[in-house]
Amino acid sequence: MDKKRKTRSEMMANAPPIEHWPTASDSNLEVKEKEIYQNRCNAIRKYYEGEPVADIEKVTGISRGILCKYAANCLELAEDGRIWGFRALLPYFRIRNYKRTAKVTNKLPEAKGGMSGAFRKILNQFPDVEKKLIDHIEKNNSSEQNVHEKKIRAKTLHKIFLQELKKKGVQQSEWPFNTKYRAFKTIQNYLNEILNESFGRTVYNREEQSAIAHLAVGTGFERLLIFENPYDAVELDAYCIDAFFSAEFETPEGSTTHIQLERIWLIAMIEVVSSAVLAYSVVYSSEVCTDDVIEVIKKAVNPQTRIQLSIPGLSFPEVGGFPSEVFAPCKGAIWGALLLDGALAHLSNAVHSRVRKALGIVINWGPVGHFERRPNIERYFKTISEEIFKRLPSTTGLNPGKGRAENAEQNAVKYKINAEEVEQLVAVFTAQYNATPTEGNSYNSPLDILRHYIEGQADHFLIKHAPIKRGSSSVLIPFITRRKVRGSRATGRRPYVQVDGPKYTNTVLSQSPGLIGKNLTLEFEDEEDWRYCKAYLEDGKELGILKVCGRWYLTKHSRKTRKIINKLIAKRILVVGEHDDPVQVYLKYKSTQNNKRSNKTPQLTPSQATEATRISKESGLKKQIVKPDESMSQKEKSLQELQKSQPSLISGPMPDLNQLIKSNRKL
Repeated sequence: MDKKRKTRSEMMANAPPIEHWPTASDSNLEVKEKEIYQNRCNAIRKYYEGEPVADIEKVTGISRGILCKYAANCLELAEDGRIWGFRALLPYFRIRNYKRTAKVTNKLPEAKGGMSGAFRKILNQFPDVEKKLIDHIEKNNSSEQNVHEKKIRAKTLHKIFLQELKKKGVQQSEWPFNTKYRAFKTIQNYLNEILNESFGRTVYNREEQSAIAHLAVGTGFERLLIFENPYDAVELDAYCIDAFFSAEFETPEGSTTHIQLERIWLIAMIEVVSSAVLAYSVVYSSEVCTDDVIEVIKKAVNPQTRIQLSIPGLSFPEVGGFPSEVFAPCKGAIWGALLLDGALAHLSNAVHSRVRKALGIVINWGPVGHFERRPNIERYFKTISEEIFKRLPSTTGLNPGKGRAENAEQNAVKYKINAEEVEQLVAVFTAQYNATPTEGNSYNSPLDILRHYIEGQADHFLIKHAPIKRGSSSVLIPFITRRKVRGSRATGRRPYVQVDGPKYTNTVLSQSPGLIGKNLTLEFEDEEDWRYCKAYLEDGKELGILKVCGRWYLTKHSRKTRKIINKLIAKRILVVGEHDDPVQVYLKYKSTQNNKRSNKTPQLTPSQATEATRISKESGLKKQIVKPDESMSQKEKSLQELQKSQPSLISGPMPDLNQLIKSNRKL
C-alpha cells in the first residue's frame, strides 16, 4: 500500500530554506531540456512560496500530482547526506535506482536487451547472497578460519556469485546462466559500485601503506596544527639513501682500492613555512641513533663550516645556502615545535631529556608511516633521490623490481662512486634547493620567503634565538651525566670518575680526597670527542676540564665508538693491550682482511667498510686494509709466543675428552 502523501504545509515545515538547496548547472543541457529544467525550478519556487497550485499549473503547465511529486523528490536525502534539492529536477534524472517488476524471461545467449534490473531483482530475492558478496569486497567477518584476499578480483567475485546462486537452486535456464557471459560485466560494475561507496574504507582494505597514509590529506578539513610564521615549526626525518656507495682504502701493498659500503642514511631538518633546509647529516651506519638526530639539531642551531669541494667543476651557488649563512638573524635561531617521525620513537626519551630541556621547544611525535604530516621533508628526500641517487649506476630504485640498476652493488666499486664525493653533491644540491622557486611557495624560493619576513615586510615577525648560557658550557645541547667520585686513601688511589669504562681526572680532582664519595655533574660538549668533559660540583661550582686516562686519550672518538669497543672487549672478540690505542685497534679489527676470501669476494665486507669509514671520519685516521697477522695487538702476539714457547706435557695432539668418557662408560 502506498504511503500517505504529505501535505504542502508538512513538507514546508521540514524543508530547509529554499535558498540553501543544492543546485544544478544547466549549461550542458540542450535548449529544450534547459527550458524544462528552468520551468520545473520556477514551479517549485512558487510552490514553496505558498502560491496556489492552480495558478502554478496555469503558468508552468505542471499538474498538481506531478508538482507534489517533484516537491517530495527535492526533499529526499542524496548520497552526499544533503537533500537532492534542485538537482532532482534535471530531465531524465532518477533519484532512486530502477526496480524491475516484470518477470525475467528466457532468452537466447546471443540476444541483447530485456535484462534491465535483473541483477537487483535476484539480490532482493536472495539478500544473503548480496551480504556474502559485500563481505568479500569489504573483508567483513575476518578470522583465522575466514581469510580474505587482499584485493578480490571481479573474476573471483563472479565465481562466488554463481556458486551461491546454484546453492539457491537457480537453474541453468534462468538468469544469469542463460546469458553469454553469465553477468560477468554486471559483477564488475557492482564491485566498483560497492568500492565507491566508501573511499576511505576501500583504500584502507585494498591499497598499499603509502595510499593509506594519503587518506589523511585532501579531506577538506583544516589541519589541527597550523604554522603561520617561519621557525614556528621544523620537520626532521631520516631517509635510507636509494643507492650503494664505495669508500677508498689503502691496501697493505701501498696502493688504493674501493670497497662497497652498506646503504647509508641522510637526516635532514626543514623549516615548515618556507621549506628551507636548515641542516642535514650523512650517517654511516645501518641504523639511526640518538646522537645522529641530536647532531642535526645542533647543526641547525650552530651552523657548521661548508664542506670542501674536490670534484672539478662543482661549486656552490652564489645566492644559495643555509638560512644561517644568508641571513644574520637566522644564526642561532630556534623554533617552536619539532615534528618527528613516529618511526624514531625509540629515541624519544633521549631527545626529550636533552633537546626539549635545552631549547625549550615542543616535540611532536607523529604516528608511524604517516609521512603526509611532514610534506616538506618528504618532498626534499624525493627530489634529491630523483636528481642524484636514482641517476647513479648503483641505485637501488624503489624496490628490486622497479628502478634498481643492474649489478648495483658491483657498480658502486666498478665506477668508484665514492660516498665522500656524493656528500659534496648533497651539499651543493641542498644549497641550490634553498634558492629554487617552487609552485608551493607561489614561485618563490625558500630563501625568498624568509627574506620577506626578515627584511621587515612582516612587522609582526620575530625570530627566537637560543638563550645565552652564562657561567656554564657554551654548547646548547651537551650530554650531561652524574658520576660518583671514586678513590681511596688506604690503597693510594687518587680521586677519579668513571664513564663507560675509562677514568677521568685532572690535577685538581686528583688532589681533592674530600670529594671521594660525592657526585660530580659532567658535561660532554662535543659528541664526537669524548676525551674531555667539564665537571661541576654538587653546588654548581666548576671543577675544570677532566681528561680521560690511559690510551683512550690518544685518538678522538665518540661515545658510540667507545660502547662498541667495550662490548667487543667484554665478549673477548677484541683484545686491547696496555699500550694499545683502543680506537686504532678497533679500526684495524674492522679493516682486517678475511682469511677465507677468494678473488671474487671483496677484501672487506660492506658492514666492515661502513664502520671503518665512520671511525675514520670521526677520528681522522686513515682507512687502511690490514692483513690478519698485522691486526693482532701486542698482547695477542705475546700470548701466541708464550703458547709456542711452553710445550705441552702430553706428546702429540690433545685427546678428545668426549671420546674418553664414552669409552670408560662402555668398560
